[in-house]
Amino acid sequence: MINIDIVTLFPEIFDQFFISSPLKKTFDQGSIEVTIHQLRDFTKDKHNKVDDKQYGGDPGMVLMAQPLIDCVEYIEKIRNSEVFTVLLSPQGERINHGIIQKISLSKNVILVCGRYEGVDERFIEEKVDCELSIGDFILSGGELPALIVLEAMLRLIPGVVGDHKSTLNDSFGVNFSNKLKGPVYTRPKEVRNKKVPDVLLSGDHKEINKWRNNISSYRTKIRRKDL
Repeated sequence: MINIDIVTLFPEIFDQFFISSPLKKTFDQGSIEVTIHQLRDFTKDKHNKVDDKQYGGDPGMVLMAQPLIDCVEYIEKIRNSEVFTVLLSPQGERINHGIIQKISLSKNVILVCGRYEGVDERFIEEKVDCELSIGDFILSGGELPALIVLEAMLRLIPGVVGDHKSTLNDSFGVNFSNKLKGPVYTRPKEVRNKKVPDVLLSGDHKEINKWRNNISSYRTKIRRKDL
């Protein structure tokens, strides 16, 4: 059993994903369990307050350390095992395939959705194993990044994708490590005078693989010089 716990102020954001996700069958089979935790359930404030003004006088609210720490410790207790806690934050390391692979090896993962101006640093120091960002831009919260991390993780777990071998040929997969996958084609052979490359119709798998590797390298060089 793989347990993924998500800590959020807005559980409803996740509801539609679990209803309509192509991964729904995987959840129903019971090999993976995703549990959503409402952060307000762990505040000691009578008004269910989980945020406060930040020290230093800057504008914006900050999620308080106490509810976050208590929530993570509650999850640690019910899992009764080591957990890997991820905070979704614009200050985090940018997500890549290697990071997702590392996280997917854990049996118990907590995804904490940041909000407002951030979370109290003392929570991060106390409970967070890594901070992750989906890019150099700002969202209102970590819920959408958490969904991205969740789906990327699930695809790497055997049994989730119908043919697990297909993930090997994804961009950044085993067969395209640190590279973008090249173009793909399906029927018909010609669309608006644009034809499928002859090599893909040749049946010569050695030449097909050579073509795929060459065009993958070229596309990566043009589109992603950072790789």
